[in-house]
Amino acid sequence: MDHLLLEKSGHIATITFNRPEQRNAYTPQMAIKLTEYLRDCDKDPDVRVVIITGAGDAFCVGLDMNDVRDRNASGGDTPKNAAPTQRVLRTYPFMISKPVICAINGATGGFGAAYPLTCDIRIAADEATIAFSFVKWGLVPEMGATWLLPRLIGQEKCADLLLTGRKITGREAADLGLVLKSVPKTDLIAEARKLATEIAVGSSPSAVSVVKRMTWGRMMDEGELYRAIYEDDDAIAWAINGPDAAEGNASFFEKRPANWVKVDPDALPGFGKRNANPFGTG
Repeated sequence: MDHLLLEKSGHIATITFNRPEQRNAYTPQMAIKLTEYLRDCDKDPDVRVVIITGAGDAFCVGLDMNDVRDRNASGGDTPKNAAPTQRVLRTYPFMISKPVICAINGATGGFGAAYPLTCDIRIAADEATIAFSFVKWGLVPEMGATWLLPRLIGQEKCADLLLTGRKITGREAADLGLVLKSVPKTDLIAEARKLATEIAVGSSPSAVSVVKRMTWGRMMDEGELYRAIYEDDDAIAWAINGPDAAEGNASFFEKRPANWVKVDPDALPGFGKRNANPFGTG
């Protein structure tokens, strides 16, 4: 069985953690494949939005502790290209030019709770459970959770979740602002695809890619407003003369779907890119 699945349909790519019998516990092999799939989606001009979800009753319950135990017991080192902690080799959702929607379908903990923070939008099933349970294992959060989480929900709510490691539901996650919304599990993928389709069809892929790069880059600028304003001036000038502005205008007045230009991430301007990938692309 493939532990990670990639499906493409209608400008939307769906990546699925596919170890339902292990509740989608994360392995180094999955880390390699996830990076491969994210890079594939980034380079594919027909893909405009990516959805990440899990198979079965869990999204991802964290690292596969059986795998960690077995590797420690064997005394062998994990191959360099298989280690999920190899920074340069990993590609994260925030690093690619396409929006990434995380559809949290079920139980989520540890790494599985932290990873969605690196996505652009999160939607959860009402019935899902989310736990930043690191402290209960004598560990500390990973995947930049201590940087991302307070920016999403505020310092006090972040402290509550990280210091207690307590479990919350998808509904509570929505109330906290941790996810955009929660819906019944039976509606989750349809809701994610509805949002993905709205972006993929109704928005300029080039503009979306630049906006994503700028918003993530701005978070890393630590509030340098003057830089943001000046860069906005340059970005707007680019957009007005860019690949999709004329088409967006025409489609509005002609009351038809826009025929957007396909995105080449290597040809996009560098707005917002200063700190977006400090480790390189590997």
